[in-house]
Amino acid sequence: MKSRDNFSYNRIMKVPGFIKGLLRRVPVHPSSTALGTVLFLLLTLPVVQSAYAEVEVTASLNVSSFPLDRAAALTISVTGARSSEPQMPEVEGLRFYQRGQSTQMNLINGAYSASVSTLFHVEAFREGDFTIPAIKVVTGEGTVMTRPITFTVTAPQAATVQPQTSGGSSSARLRSGESDKVAFLRVLPVKEKSYSGEIVPVQIKVYFRDTIKANLNSLPQLQGDGFVLQQLEREPEQTRELVNDSRYNVLSWQSALSGIKEGVHQLSVDIAATLLLPEQRTSPFGGHDPFFNNFFSSYSEKEVTIASPPLSLTVLPLPLDGKPEGFSGAIGDFNLDVTASPLTVAPGDPITLTMTISGQGNFDRVQVPKLATEEGWKTYTPSSEFLKDGGPGHGKKIFEQALVAKDQNLQQIPAIRFSYFDPLSTTYKTLIADPVPLNIQERETEEAPSVAVKVDKDQGKEEMKPAEAEQEVVPPLNGLAPLQLTPGELNQELTPLFARKWFQVLAGLLLLLLLVVLVLKLRAARYAGNARLQREQAMKHLLLLRVQEIEQALAVNDSRGFLAACRRAIQEQLGLVWEMEAGAITYADLEKRLSTDSPLLPIFRAADESAYGGQELNPQEMQGIVSELKKELEGLR
Repeated sequence: MKSRDNFSYNRIMKVPGFIKGLLRRVPVHPSSTALGTVLFLLLTLPVVQSAYAEVEVTASLNVSSFPLDRAAALTISVTGARSSEPQMPEVEGLRFYQRGQSTQMNLINGAYSASVSTLFHVEAFREGDFTIPAIKVVTGEGTVMTRPITFTVTAPQAATVQPQTSGGSSSARLRSGESDKVAFLRVLPVKEKSYSGEIVPVQIKVYFRDTIKANLNSLPQLQGDGFVLQQLEREPEQTRELVNDSRYNVLSWQSALSGIKEGVHQLSVDIAATLLLPEQRTSPFGGHDPFFNNFFSSYSEKEVTIASPPLSLTVLPLPLDGKPEGFSGAIGDFNLDVTASPLTVAPGDPITLTMTISGQGNFDRVQVPKLATEEGWKTYTPSSEFLKDGGPGHGKKIFEQALVAKDQNLQQIPAIRFSYFDPLSTTYKTLIADPVPLNIQERETEEAPSVAVKVDKDQGKEEMKPAEAEQEVVPPLNGLAPLQLTPGELNQELTPLFARKWFQVLAGLLLLLLLVVLVLKLRAARYAGNARLQREQAMKHLLLLRVQEIEQALAVNDSRGFLAACRRAIQEQLGLVWEMEAGAITYADLEKRLSTDSPLLPIFRAADESAYGGQELNPQEMQGIVSELKKELEGLR
């Protein structure tokens, strides 16, 4: 039986110090109740409101350095005020998460004081030295500023986290099977063997003992090589489960793994969390009063990293036998639907061809299906849109492509083909959509309008009425022009056509055009007979287009678009050099055919990790990749 239960708490309640002192001085009758004591304390609170000291603020970080895959604790403490609202600044490469706020009041030698502490978790997105500038804190008594804080972020640590102690909190690493009475993590892939590029659904579940409260400091992180994990939702599903007769609160994420390197790989998943362990207190009335523990209890914090048991997953290469022509790397189970509109057109009118591929699989490798033949057709670059439908890898990809018939005798749009690999049957499959009937009609020729005729009478320019004009004009014979009833204007001299200036200019332009056409014909003939020149021109043109896309993504700091454009550029350039389909080139192909020190390998791998795992680059890293990528791809010609 599972039931939803929100167990993530952001506030830790502590017992104010001056209340402890009052409790020791208040006479208690044996029959008094804890509720009466609480009411007495609430009535005494207004007395201390006017005795606060001068407002002071301090900000401290629990460590001076921490690894990239961990978080630090930032505490902002305000003394002499009853409220505190820190205004956190924007710092490039850092993110702040507020984890709670506690208030404490003290009575010392008749003087009252109050302090408010706010806890933030600091998460970094890159390595290096950072400075948190002065933080503005708004209190009920005014505004105060903290001092800047400097610290260092080091490289990620995949190994066991060393214990840390700061302010009464400690850090340890929990692995399933070692401390599963408190918390443990399970990774449940649907299968252990998959093909390179295949989407493998996986469920990640984190279990916390029902009596333990916890805060998550990060999302689950994949540790290991050869696989990438799709980006996770920030809000997991929350349920409760019974494990070995013990009740646990469970956080679940539905995601997918995708292998990018062939072979056997050892993987694990871990997550950083802070456990809030309750401290048992003794009631002033004697014994352990449940009401007193619930109302006045405090918690000790313990930062832990919860890790799953190691997983052994295998990535298989795609078979070469039966691989169809035009295979783009699509793996899964797909359906193909094709429609066209309009179906009745005139010569030269565009037709919109809509191709929908639906099902489950790696849609990032699904490319536009091809016409069985393009003879007699002019095709344009298609547009695409992916719509998610269900779990990881489920949805549909819609392509829209404009076609123009160059031959008005065509009667149908050719069949559409799409090939993919089915991992269940371990075979390649090709979907074929039937030809779409088409009706191309000839354009109607418009008749020329009738010409009005004017007749001069008695040297007067009187216009004839329409009825009289129809009687005077002789109808045309067999398409000949009507007879003219007036002589028109007379010219005294006739200039030969070749002597007219406009004719001479026109003849010169035609001669120049003839020379241009001749030069273009010679260049086209030379180009058609030189395969190497054709390849270099195609590589140069495609590289220019991709560089424009890369620079546009860099200008708007779009890391995912930037890496996707880099990946397409590498595939297109190597596809022309290796004479293979660009979309079918994978990271495994680059490892086999390029040297191990080629700069293209880390760029292509970063693009794969961005597509499946949501990896982000900063502007400096993207700028360095641009120059290195252009240099390497230009050297392939």
